[in-house]
Parts: sequence; structure tokens; C-alpha cells
Amino acid sequence: MRAHIQKGPQILELLKKKSIGLQHCKPTSSVCVLDSKDAAGSAPCAHSLDSIPGPTNWPLFGSLIELLRKGGLKRQHEALINYHKKFGKIFQMKLGSFESVHIGAPCLLEALYRKEGNYPQRLEIKPWKAYRDMRDEAYGLLILEGKDWQRVRSAFQQKLMKPTEVMKLDGKINEVSADLIKRIGRAQVNGKINDLYFELNKWSFETICYVLYDKRFGLLQDNISQEAMDFITSVKTMMSTFGLMMVTPVELHKTFNTKTWQDHTAAWDRIFSTAKLYIDKNLKRHSNGNTGSFLCDIYHQSHLTKKELYAATTELQIGGVETTANSMLWVIFNLSRNPCAQAKLLKEIQDVVPAGETPCAEHIKNMPYLKACLKESMRWAKYILKRTIIYFVEWKSSMDVEGFSWNPLMPNKIPYGESFHSKKDSL
Repeated sequence: MRAHIQKGPQILELLKKKSIGLQHCKPTSSVCVLDSKDAAGSAPCAHSLDSIPGPTNWPLFGSLIELLRKGGLKRQHEALINYHKKFGKIFQMKLGSFESVHIGAPCLLEALYRKEGNYPQRLEIKPWKAYRDMRDEAYGLLILEGKDWQRVRSAFQQKLMKPTEVMKLDGKINEVSADLIKRIGRAQVNGKINDLYFELNKWSFETICYVLYDKRFGLLQDNISQEAMDFITSVKTMMSTFGLMMVTPVELHKTFNTKTWQDHTAAWDRIFSTAKLYIDKNLKRHSNGNTGSFLCDIYHQSHLTKKELYAATTELQIGGVETTANSMLWVIFNLSRNPCAQAKLLKEIQDVVPAGETPCAEHIKNMPYLKACLKESMRWAKYILKRTIIYFVEWKSSMDVEGFSWNPLMPNKIPYGESFHSKKDSL
């Protein structure tokens, strides 16, 4: 059993510049350890935010100017890596109005998670809240806090997190996946796909809509619905515009009706109108009380208002479009660059799934290498919702060889993308 992590001297000591380099990880645990002489001399004491090291913090702009000189927000991951090298495992920075503390060690991240209460505090996504308040819409799971967050989460938990319930979705997922394979076969030219990511976006959108609304949109057919395409485009517009409003006051954008704010609100309008249309159709179709509808079961078995159902379902649909497609793209990419891993995975599938049968949820239970490939790919290329509260923390920690010293996944510290080692339970 892992040692009990306590909030106190060990972590506080790391806030001091002189102790940043003292941290290391035990081979059998991710608990932070300090050299004995430093641990013995440390005592619980209060530290202000100003005591945490970090890059230059200019009035109004914070570190934004320095970050822009280093390549801008699109290359911030490289700047953050350099900041960790310079300031250590913990540093603070401010980008305009956005303040953050960055943690770059698996053991400290574990300590943070273990100290979270029943209601974890989330990042305040002000642009999303500003839109919901303006349109009088409810908050979804990504922006709710406290007991309201737990209440809404509990309503979806039974259907989305209980393994026996998730396993019931394999038929729908297989149906859409089979269409994706056919689509790739039709779209390929000399063995190449012009835009695989776009095809995966359509696949993920089709899948999540089939699960939520029990409806196929036909995105993987040759004639594509414009309505569905508009939804995907709106999600991408919304995601690309809210980042700027996280580092500059959203009230300013709203007051002056900037183009960023206009594009952001127009995208949300299309997203909500599409989601509401199909949620209402689904509820009406099953208004006689028959079960079997994903949304109807949640709506009738919980105490959610219709606005809360709209908000939570909309965010689920957004997540289905963005995160799934991106993660799948990287899995395919990593397997394509590692033919040995690809061959081993194929053999496992052939050994588990009888010839002529379609893989199902029961088969996946006996595919440890498949699970390891997914875990390893997501460690290398973790999908991160832009500007989430630990958007860099988990990526940095998962790429830190210290965190895996007992079973190195990156022999000789080889560069990113040059090797892919899938090991059962390696993460």
C-alpha cells in the first residue's frame, strides 16, 4: 500500500527554490521523497503564492509578452517545458487575467488529487459561463461546482460509468465503426486518405449521436447532412475562440462585441439549437414512458430540469466530437510507426475473436495489449481540453521519465515519437 500522503512539509519544502531539485520518486511508489536532511529540517509553515517561483510577471500582461516572444500560445507547451527546467517541479505564471500554478511531477499530482474533496474545484471557464448567463442556459458538468456538479454527474453516472451499462453500447459502436471502415475504403486513393482526422471527427460525431439520440446522421455516407457538418464546424470554432478570452477579460470582449465574442456566441447558438432539437425529438418519441432511450432514462430517473439536460448533453456531444477523434488519430499514428506493436496487437485480436465474429465488449476484457496500446498512446499524446486547470500538468508528468523509473518506457531518453513501448499495466 502506498504511504499516506499528507499536506505539509514535503510539498511545502518544494516551493522553495533551493529544494526544487531534491525531489525524486521511489521505484515502487509515486510518493514524493526529500533528502533526509531537508525533510528533517522542514516544518509546516504557510507560503504565499508569491513565494512560488515563475517567469516575469508584468502588470496587466503577466508572462504573456514573454510567451508571445517564444512562439505564442500555439507553442506554449515548449515554453512550459523550459519553465519547468528552470524553476523546478512547481512554478506559477500569469497570462493576462489567467493565473495558474503548474505541477510537473507525478507524485505531486497524486498528492493534489488525493487531497481533493468530494467536490473538486474546477477551472472557471468564463467565456462559457458568460454565454450561458447571456442566453439563460444552464451550466453543464464542465463548469458546474460543488453539490450541483455532483447532482448532475450522478444523473449520468449510472449510464455512462457503470461497466455493465457501457457494454450494452458495443452494438451501436460496432455499427458505426463498420461504416467508417467502408468509408475509408471508398475515400482512399493509392492507399492514402486525404484528411483522416476529418473522417475520424465524422465517425466520433456519428457514434456519440447514435448513443445519445438513437439516431444516425449519415456522416460516413457519400451525401453528408449539412446540419451535422455545421455542428462539427461550430464545435471547432467554439474551441478555437474561447482560449483568447481566457487570458483577456471576457467582459471586455462582450462589451465591445469583438469578432472573437461574436464567433464564439454564434458557434454556441448553433451547438445548442442542434442539441435541443434532437433531445426534444428523442424525449417526444419516448414520451409514453417506454425505457431504452439513453436520454429518457436519465431524464425520467433523475431530478434534472430540461435546461440541465440540454447543457450536460451538449457538453457530452462536444466531447464526443473532439476528444475521441483526436485520441484515435494518435493511436493509429503510433501503431503505424511501430509495425512490431501493430503485429502483436493483430495477433491478440485474432487469438481472442473467433474467425467471422464481430468484436464485442466481452472480447475486450481479454485484450490486455489493446488496453496497453491505448494507454501508451494517450500518455505520449494526451488529449487536453484547451486551457483546463491542469492542462499541462498531466502531460508534463506523463512525459517525465522519473515517473516511470521502475519500468522505463523511454529507454535512453529517446526523443518524442521515436519509440512506442506498450506494456500491460505500464501506466
